Amino acid sequence: MDDGASVQARSSLIDFEVTSIEFGTGANQAMQWSQPDGSIQEYVIRGQEIQIEVTFTQAGTSSQPAYAEASLQIWHPVGFMIDEFTSNMTLSGQQSVVQQITWIPNMSHSVLDDQGLLTGGIQLLGMVDGGLADDNQDNNQLTRLMPVAIWHDSMDNGFCGDTDGDGVNDCPNVPYANEPVWVGGGYEADGSLSSDPDTYGHWRMIDSDDSAEGDKHWRVAREDSDYASNRHDRLWWGWFTPFQNCDDPGHGLGYGIQDLSLSEQYGSRFCKMNLRGFDYLTMQMVTYAWGEMGPGDSVSIEADASSSVESFNYTGLGLSPIDYDWSMSVWNMTGLHQTGEYNLAFKFDSDSSQASGGIAIDSFLIFAIERVPQYTVDVDCDDPLPNAYLVVPAEVESLYCRITNNGYVDVTLRLYTEVTNQSWMYGYPIRIDSNNPVDHDNFVVTDVVKALETTDVWFNITIPDGAIVQEMMWFVDINDGTTNSTKATLGLPEVRGIPLSVQAAYSCKLEPETLAYPDATILPGENATIPMKFKNTGNQIATWNLGASFADTSWGPENVEWYDVEGDLVTSLDLAINEELDLFAKILTPDQIPPGIYQITLIASGRAPAQFMSTPMIEIEVPVQYDIDVMPFVTQFDAPADGVFRSVEVLLVNNGNSEEAFDLYLDANWRLGASLNTDRTLGITPFGGDSTFFLMLPMPYGLEPETYEIKIIARSVSDPTFEQTKRVYLTIPETHLVEVEDLDMLQEVFRGGDAPRTVNWEVTNNGNIDDAFYIDFDHLSDVSAEAMNLVSDSNGLRTPFIASGESYNVTVTYSFDDEAFGDRTISMIATSKSSPNDSPSVSGTGIAEFHVGDQGWIVLLPPNDVTISEPDNDIELTFSVKNDHPTDAQLVRTDVDRDSDLFFNIVNARIEQEDRDFVLDVNTTRLIVVTLEVTDENLDSLSDNSMTFELTLDVDSDIDKISRTVMITLLRPVPIDEGPTAEEAAWFGGNILFLLAGVVVVMALLAVTLRTMRSATGPLEEISSLDDYEMSVAGSGWSSGDPPAVPPLPSSDEVANSMYGGTKEIFEQPPPPIPVKQNVEQVTEPEPENISEEVPPIPET
Repeated sequence: MDDGASVQARSSLIDFEVTSIEFGTGANQAMQWSQPDGSIQEYVIRGQEIQIEVTFTQAGTSSQPAYAEASLQIWHPVGFMIDEFTSNMTLSGQQSVVQQITWIPNMSHSVLDDQGLLTGGIQLLGMVDGGLADDNQDNNQLTRLMPVAIWHDSMDNGFCGDTDGDGVNDCPNVPYANEPVWVGGGYEADGSLSSDPDTYGHWRMIDSDDSAEGDKHWRVAREDSDYASNRHDRLWWGWFTPFQNCDDPGHGLGYGIQDLSLSEQYGSRFCKMNLRGFDYLTMQMVTYAWGEMGPGDSVSIEADASSSVESFNYTGLGLSPIDYDWSMSVWNMTGLHQTGEYNLAFKFDSDSSQASGGIAIDSFLIFAIERVPQYTVDVDCDDPLPNAYLVVPAEVESLYCRITNNGYVDVTLRLYTEVTNQSWMYGYPIRIDSNNPVDHDNFVVTDVVKALETTDVWFNITIPDGAIVQEMMWFVDINDGTTNSTKATLGLPEVRGIPLSVQAAYSCKLEPETLAYPDATILPGENATIPMKFKNTGNQIATWNLGASFADTSWGPENVEWYDVEGDLVTSLDLAINEELDLFAKILTPDQIPPGIYQITLIASGRAPAQFMSTPMIEIEVPVQYDIDVMPFVTQFDAPADGVFRSVEVLLVNNGNSEEAFDLYLDANWRLGASLNTDRTLGITPFGGDSTFFLMLPMPYGLEPETYEIKIIARSVSDPTFEQTKRVYLTIPETHLVEVEDLDMLQEVFRGGDAPRTVNWEVTNNGNIDDAFYIDFDHLSDVSAEAMNLVSDSNGLRTPFIASGESYNVTVTYSFDDEAFGDRTISMIATSKSSPNDSPSVSGTGIAEFHVGDQGWIVLLPPNDVTISEPDNDIELTFSVKNDHPTDAQLVRTDVDRDSDLFFNIVNARIEQEDRDFVLDVNTTRLIVVTLEVTDENLDSLSDNSMTFELTLDVDSDIDKISRTVMITLLRPVPIDEGPTAEEAAWFGGNILFLLAGVVVVMALLAVTLRTMRSATGPLEEISSLDDYEMSVAGSGWSSGDPPAVPPLPSSDEVANSMYGGTKEIFEQPPPPIPVKQNVEQVTEPEPENISEEVPPIPET
């Protein structure tokens, strides 16, 4: 009691107070719970009788006895009174009296949070009433909460077997019927009951004064031993009963489930406790434990609902391994199997690995808030109480309330409202909006309001149009949805209603005749009429002005006009009370207005003294207006199919009312290859904005001469159904075009003087009609080129007619002179035959480029000049070959150029096989040895005492050709005497005659050969032997003996393969000398051998 109350008490003559409330003072003492802050909270167990003591005191100073009435009310936190005990007393000042009450709590109410704080409880309310004589009313009541737990068990009673086989039951207890106990059972992994000796499982009771509560606790192993392996034992919570069913025998936990297997083993019907999750709002289970398990083993408590199992595992709690160092464990079971039933059992699981002494369990306590069917509601409304609602006609009043279900069960509510003026009840002017979406009249049954949840309710009343000034009451009742018992009544207590007063007022109602969204859809620059209803809803006569206001500045007063049913334009109207008429609001949209929803507030404002304004809002949709112009800068034009790109600029103008992008398409003959430079425009601003794109025409070769239609299509991106098409017409005339391909011959290096080669040179008719083409060449003088497969007409050589788009291969023979060196170009010119004469000629040129001769990638150094005076078969000439290319190795081929007179005067010049073909790396040099074979006969046959010849080495690679020459001088061993003899003169004369005859024969042969070459299609027969040749000069002596042996003709000798057929040397050799007879009579015919010696030898080929 504070100081102020003490002073007041000492100064009061009569002051009754409730001094204290205590419970658990009788035989059943209150249980004690240690709170986290160290304080003690007392609590009791449901179903156990308790004694409650309430102390009342007359704390006044009067010595005269005073009378008072006292009571103890027991309230449930939901809000209903469970029980009440009354008494009366007559006390003088400072006297007290204790009222003792014995009561059994039949419902639990307690909550244990995660920190171990115990709250909740049944309310014990002590009251005392000393009447008007009591000078102090502040201490006449005292409230105390009494937490009520649902169950408590010290776990000192249970049943199990003799698992260790010592002949002593491991649970030495006397059975009690219908009392919840703990019963052991042994199980296999598949859930079946184990056989002896494991039938009863390994749970056992341990006697110890150090138990957490009482003198016993539970373990799965004896003291100082380890538990068994491969076990799955349970310790069930239930009871044994002598009855034939498992109905609740009086413990208050409800019916159970019979376990047939355990009943058979224990020889008595065993019922497992069957908790119902839906009976409890919250639940917490408290136990105490210590110990530890081996790896893979566990001790837990299971809530088994058959279809699912929830468990609390002690193994992972970090319990103390020290014996009897008990730790409290709390399992929050709130929401567990909320819609089902379940059994409770401690479960022991072990495998075949390491074991230990196990975990010890003791004490079993359940705190819970039990659901009760009783409930109350709290109602919080925005009513004007204690004042009245002041309303005017046509006004809507809404009473908003939040209704909270204080109970622990789901409920439905009956909501009812009415007014005392019953004429207002017709036409449903009163409505209720709740969580029931289908019922909105003045009597509504709500949908379910869940426990401890809140629902929103609106009670709505519409004051009738033109209602006269009056006073009435508005009633609102909230009742139980099943029994219709009253749960709450709104309003003043003395009248059970809310006052409602109708005032004198001006009012009107202007609204569209039909509800629609939007109210109208109007394109820019157009209009629409909206039918309206206009009524004077007030209880006074008034004049009303008509107008409008706009949320968007693009609108103005000129965009709304008012018309009556006669079609006359109106701006104001006079209306009597409750008078109603039809109006028409004409909406005119501006010419340039973007699309969108525009809000327009229509206004009917009262003219003084009326101050009321009706402002219904309508919404006008201005849709997207699609209007575009596709404007090509040219719509008809001519262009040849010459492959020259052409484009047409196209302007796209957006005359619509919104920025819009357009997809662009073409519809044209695919052969045109037409395209657009973009597939989609960017957004084009409305009201005349434009964008430019291009129609691109590649004008491919071969398009047939005719007029082509090209459709340009612009399609809206936002609305693909809108598109605009424009046509462009393209005329293709007859087109003459020719293309001559360019030949890249630079991959090979050519040598000047080589035999002519041929190549196919393609001529393509790119025109759109058939055409033939005259062929001409342009090149330097040291280059030769000639077309072979052409047709001759009066204008020259030409190709056959080539179809449009087709090509013709012209066979061209080309060669390079001996002195040609460097890069050479041959241009082939093809000129159209069919192009009109009055227009410039149409031609095409193709270029073939060649590398001829030394390119600088090979460096070839010859040896010094050589003089040979003696025969030798191994005269070596060493050439140096170097690869001067910076990056690539080269495949090199070497050979001796045999087109030299040297080979008429020596036996041979050879190169070793390994030096003929080889790969030469970058910046690498190789020596090439040319070996000469010179015999006595060669030197003796020299026509002069000293003769000098050229020996040329040809070196070829893929990218270069080079030749270098060394001078070879041959000396005759026996010099020729100066001045001819008579015999030599005669011989010389004969040679001249022979030479003249040979020239005549050669000329004749040349004439025949030329004629033959013109008509022949193949090469002439090659003469490879002189066996059948007959010398026409007498005295040669060839017929009497074999000629001297000659070396075989080289297969690579170009002369041997020439038009002479290998007989060029024969025609070029000098004739034999004519014999001179100084004295015919004395000269005898020489021997064939001597004649043979005088004839010059046959030169080597």
